[in-house]
Amino acid sequence: MKSAFSLVQMLRAPYTAGKFKRVNLMEWIAFTLLAALMQAVRTAGQKQLTNTMSAIVATWARYGFGFPVAVVYFVIIWRDQFDLLRHFSLTFYAIVLCAALFQLVATLLLVKVLSLRNFAVGTTFAKTEGIFAAIIGAVVFSAAFSLAAWLAIVIGVIGLVFVSLAKSNISVQSAWHSKTFILGITAGICFALTSLLLREASLVSDANPIMTAAYVLMISLGIQGLLCSGLVQWQSPNNWQQLRGQSKTILFVGLTGTLGSIGWYTAFSFQEAAIVKALGQVEYIVTLALTHYFFKETISKVEWIGIISVLVSVVLLLVGV
Repeated sequence: MKSAFSLVQMLRAPYTAGKFKRVNLMEWIAFTLLAALMQAVRTAGQKQLTNTMSAIVATWARYGFGFPVAVVYFVIIWRDQFDLLRHFSLTFYAIVLCAALFQLVATLLLVKVLSLRNFAVGTTFAKTEGIFAAIIGAVVFSAAFSLAAWLAIVIGVIGLVFVSLAKSNISVQSAWHSKTFILGITAGICFALTSLLLREASLVSDANPIMTAAYVLMISLGIQGLLCSGLVQWQSPNNWQQLRGQSKTILFVGLTGTLGSIGWYTAFSFQEAAIVKALGQVEYIVTLALTHYFFKETISKVEWIGIISVLVSVVLLLVGV
């Protein structure tokens, strides 16, 4: 209990540039690895849900049950420092709203992709978000990357895209005519925009980055939960019946999804979105492990190429940061 209390105190400590400059290197790496692990596990749970319910209902499970977890996390982190909320501007809230909308669209697309192809291929298509985050970040948000970081991002993404095309037997020429590929690429762009906007929200706030991330997460899940509930009801009132008998899986998806979001949102507070996403590609290795042990999918030779590209990417990334 004492160590847990000390951790909370550290997370809630007032922001000072010097302090966070010393500790944020390990913090963004730790939070990114947490996010990658939880996202892989959460996506596995969502794959199970898509077998028995529509994409929109499976998406609602992510936000509807994740929001209470985000509220609890926010209260623990902020506790008696709610007076800091007055430091957030209208610009901050506008950025958070846009990020929440892009993430909702991206999640809907990803869940749809999972219902069209096998688990590993579906998640890999959305991994193009790393290169999109780097390009958009450099052009629009003036993000600067070292040569090693650029190489890391490109090698990781190209390796995973190559694996996706090989596994789905889609040629480069016909790739853009593939519904799965197009949906996955679009999801990647939306996820990239989400990451960049979350990073921007942290930069326009003068509060502790970890506390800001907790606040942004709670707001985002609240917005996404409300919008997704409206979509579920609009599509069909009978959609809610699909949730019956899936309570354990839904709670699992909500919990792991929120834990993953805590990792992503906090990592973005300390590091450029493209860099975080490049390291987050280790999720691919976790995904393959899940497909092998839980979905009984054999890891092929071409998938080993993907694993090697991710490992090379991570090494280059850590050298270049």
